[in-house]
Amino acid sequence: MQQTTKNSPGTAPEKHAGKTISIGEYLNIGNKNPVLKKQAGGASELSLQQVEELSRIKEEAKRAYRRKDFVQALARFEDAIAIVPGDLEFSYYQALCLFQLHQWERAEELFGRIIELDELRLLPDVRKMLALTLLKRRKFAEAEKILNDAARDRKNDTQLMSMLGYALEKQNKLIEAERILSKLMEKDPENSNGMNSLAFVYCRLEKNYTEALQLVKKALTKEPKNAFFLDTLGMLYANRGNTAAAKKTLKKALEHAPGHPEIIAHLTRI
Repeated sequence: MQQTTKNSPGTAPEKHAGKTISIGEYLNIGNKNPVLKKQAGGASELSLQQVEELSRIKEEAKRAYRRKDFVQALARFEDAIAIVPGDLEFSYYQALCLFQLHQWERAEELFGRIIELDELRLLPDVRKMLALTLLKRRKFAEAEKILNDAARDRKNDTQLMSMLGYALEKQNKLIEAERILSKLMEKDPENSNGMNSLAFVYCRLEKNYTEALQLVKKALTKEPKNAFFLDTLGMLYANRGNTAAAKKTLKKALEHAPGHPEIIAHLTRI
């Protein structure tokens, strides 16, 4: 089974994760990231009191997000938008909170609106987040289109490659998925998610069994409790007729992802 990102959406971003979506990159007031504004009714000058209120709201929202209180964080960002309607920055934070709350439909709508307004592409990860949302909604063809658009600006982004490989595989475009994931592994040979994804595509193509087994086992040395990696290993065993090992491995995968429908489906097919 493929995994779209190293961090599961809906969990707290890892502080050290350089290749994952992290709201922490955008929540630093007064640091590297400018406040990005495009108000629907045109720019309007804020009073000192409003600026101070926005600063306080942002700090409260940061604290709420860090303690995984996404409902409170969302409420505070919406309070900020009430002061500066159409503000790109706060709208983006709002969409991220919706994503974390698994409100995929609202997140998709808001990310799409932000892309339309962000003509200068000041928020480079907004397309990645929209694609992630589309993948969650199983809109794989739409996600593929967004990812291809994003990749034109960020050709070396291995996370985009991984997500595109996933979108292609889910549409049964296995040869294209193999090409993208092979390119990912050339650029980042130690990418455990890429190892697993390519192994899963090889499994579905019923080719390169030895290489696929080596890839997923190497991924598991890095993340031995990763249910997605274990699922791929189980399916490789199943495809080679090793039913006992396949069932044992898939049951172990379910221990780390109880009730996961795709793993259950794989187990019941054996």
